Amino acid sequence: MDPKQILINGYKTNFSESKDAIGPHLLIYIPSNADKDISNICGTIVGGHLITQIDYCFIDKNRFIKAYY
Repeated sequence: MDPKQILINGYKTNFSESKDAIGPHLLIYIPSNADKDISNICGTIVGGHLITQIDYCFIDKNRFIKAYY
């Protein structure tokens, strides 16, 4: 699971592909300088996937978006 760089709503960040009980998703790191607009990605294509739902999680005190496709 190598992280890949991406630009989300003007923020440089990293993501990796993942899967949980809900389904496959992109796990997108939320930079500390990011505002709420970073998560405005439903209905857009990110990393080659149409994002249909988002959720949030914390991993080792870091914030992430779960972008389901």
